[in-house]
Amino acid sequence: MMFPHCDVHDLDGLLWTHVALLSFCAILIVASLNSQLKDAAPYGRHAEPEKTKAWGFPIPQRVGHIISDALPGILFLTMVYLLYAALLPPNGKFSEVRPINLVLLAGWLLHYLYRGILHPLIMPYSSKTVAVGITVAGMFPNLLFSYLIAAQLACTVYPDDWAARPRFIIGVILYAIGTAINRWADLKLRAGRLAMRKHAGQGKVAGCTGSTAAATPSSASTARESLLDADDGEGRVGESRSGSEVVRNTPTQGPRPRGDVRDQYFIPHGGLYELVSCPNYLGELIEWAGYALAVWSWPALAWMLFGLSTFIPRSLTHQRWYREHFGNEYPAKRKALIPFIL
Repeated sequence: MMFPHCDVHDLDGLLWTHVALLSFCAILIVASLNSQLKDAAPYGRHAEPEKTKAWGFPIPQRVGHIISDALPGILFLTMVYLLYAALLPPNGKFSEVRPINLVLLAGWLLHYLYRGILHPLIMPYSSKTVAVGITVAGMFPNLLFSYLIAAQLACTVYPDDWAARPRFIIGVILYAIGTAINRWADLKLRAGRLAMRKHAGQGKVAGCTGSTAAATPSSASTARESLLDADDGEGRVGESRSGSEVVRNTPTQGPRPRGDVRDQYFIPHGGLYELVSCPNYLGELIEWAGYALAVWSWPALAWMLFGLSTFIPRSLTHQRWYREHFGNEYPAKRKALIPFIL
């Protein structure tokens, strides 16, 4: 596999540093896949109290995501790129400004501007806190791969016609498609969660002013049943729309105990959610596969494989969780990550 020439290869110290780091990445990829298949990290819906304590004290969820994603993926990456491109060595060939390299760098930064800043600010998380160990565990690979990607992009000399080659064009198209799928899936989840919270709030108001009999189930449960039983005017029962979001489940008969998990979570429907449990992971996988094609380097390939080592076990864990808590309500034919395959 021939990659564009990287100036790092001309300096023995940097070359062997990168070889060592890439070798460690290979070990990390295998370890990540193996450990997450055995036991899901305690975050979000998988955050069991005893397991969470083992990961350290809690910090705000939004702060944790910004620290683990934005600091390495934006600040650290930019610092490394500028160091290599402008200062190593002074006035040397690393200091050349190459537009194609900047375009590829922008692809990484655009992802982390969303993932590390916008996403934590707009998503209604199910838990307000996350264990500090989860943040550190997420921050470490982001630092490692951000360094390798930044150094490689700062030092690689791409052919003049690289932007016109099929590999780059296909990579950019896949990156755009994956990004669109990932953002769409996130916004679907966000709209559904906000809809549930809105109706839950209305249920609390009704519970305060209504009769004692009406307040027997938990207010959140009552509101959710109202949400799920609503007729949308087209004769479809059990469906509620909020913007582009569709929340659809089979209504559960009778009151449920207070704190039932289905008062906080719903089964997403519509679009790719009809085919896979985690289209957000599918979109990000396509995004990084396209990025690896466009960049065409060992660090970009290693990052895509590391993403795969995370997305496979997480999507399987999410799917198993849905089936355990929703039973026959969850579509039996829906795959975890890849339509019709996995």
